[in-house]
Amino acid sequence: MVHGRSSKIDMRLALFLLFVFGLSFQASCLDFVDAPEVVLAEQGTNIVLVFMLTAIIIASAYMIGRTINKVDYVVFAKDEAYHLGFSLLALLGIGGVLVFSCYAMDMFYESLFENLSSELSEGCYDSPGQGMNVVSSCYMNKMKKFSSGLSESYIDHYIEELMESTFTYNIQIPLLTSYSSTAGAYRKVVSNQYDIINNSFLIPALMSISMQKLMLDFINENVLRWILPVAFLLRVFIPTRSMGNVLIALVIGLYVIVPFMYVFNFAMNDAVAGDCNLFADAVCDYVVDSYDCANTCANAEGFWNVGRLIPQAFFLPNLTIAILVTFMTSINKALRVIG
Repeated sequence: MVHGRSSKIDMRLALFLLFVFGLSFQASCLDFVDAPEVVLAEQGTNIVLVFMLTAIIIASAYMIGRTINKVDYVVFAKDEAYHLGFSLLALLGIGGVLVFSCYAMDMFYESLFENLSSELSEGCYDSPGQGMNVVSSCYMNKMKKFSSGLSESYIDHYIEELMESTFTYNIQIPLLTSYSSTAGAYRKVVSNQYDIINNSFLIPALMSISMQKLMLDFINENVLRWILPVAFLLRVFIPTRSMGNVLIALVIGLYVIVPFMYVFNFAMNDAVAGDCNLFADAVCDYVVDSYDCANTCANAEGFWNVGRLIPQAFFLPNLTIAILVTFMTSINKALRVIG
């Protein structure tokens, strides 16, 4: 009987060590400087504390039940031991998903997007082993700088054209009269065009992209460190076990699905960036393109580059949220069925 219990403990310990190895491998895959230090400092310590607390609760309930002959306490201890084992398996599964995501990132880039050349993707995937979290954060940072620079350029044009619109000619006939002509008045219309584009598209897009960047940074830095330990802590107590399952599904979705969707969205952005010539006549504007539609696609401030921001700022995040919610619902149902 003792040998059977010790074998169960050894199996759980082995599963936990496999999970730590999986996280360590994922850390190195994500190009961390010191993988073991990261695991122990960010994920390992909090998770170990949660499982130590769970083990103490199980041992205390079992001993109290045996001492005072309370069957309910013994049943509670055995039930918690079962869920502790399932939690260890869930941890192992999460570690496997993280490791798989890194290899999926390598395959995704090496097979499909290794030949893409864009100012938004350059430098984001220099060597194999960079995970989706690193690549998506790099892409979002470049997208933010791109939209910020484009907005600042439109503001400069708006101010420049507005100042030029005040230019006037004065003709004065001595002792008789004088005449004034606002020769640059038409430039105010041009100034208003830059102002409308900036306020209607660029500023909202920049705000949306900036908030998405903050969200991605929070996910990459805090989800595994804090939310995952809290999820397993909530699984210890029966009334909060369902909430723990929801948080586990949330962690997997945020740390795997969201970065993948962002990488996929940016890859599509790079892929369609070369098709500007097919739509050059539609996106040409004589004012923005300096009255020369032949250079529409080469113009860094043209409508094509403005349009590239719109999907990532408004449409694709909604698609990501819809897929995340669907994924979380499925994982939560699976966890509720299993335990």
